[in-house]
Amino acid sequence: MECKIAKEVAEAEFEKWAEDMDLDHDTDGMDAEDLTAFNKQKNRIVRSIMQGALVFNDDGEAVFTPQHKNAKSTDPITFYESDGASLKAMDGKKKNQDMSKTFAVMAAMCKVPPVTLVNLIGPDRKVAMALYALLMD
Repeated sequence: MECKIAKEVAEAEFEKWAEDMDLDHDTDGMDAEDLTAFNKQKNRIVRSIMQGALVFNDDGEAVFTPQHKNAKSTDPITFYESDGASLKAMDGKKKNQDMSKTFAVMAAMCKVPPVTLVNLIGPDRKVAMALYALLMD
């Protein structure tokens, strides 16, 4: 996919989003494992910004538009800050249904049906999971 936004601009956008969402993005205090995980998620998000698939609205929230050629939907998905209600979405899931819990919380955060996120394919799913991981950390 072609880049529509320069890497430096995309990285600045990521930093602004991290500040707006009060994310722990200071890598100085991270151990090697946390740093590796953080950089993996950050790189996915920065690439998505560069491709124009991920933008930020006036409230600083991430708005992701699926790009995969076989996407079931290309409707934009907004990743709002999590709250207690989004966390409660996992209450109805059974003990060992970890992925169902994850998608339930993500769907509550995004205010979409869980199937919207379950249907994301490949790189689209990875970007959504990266946004979720950083917002939930």
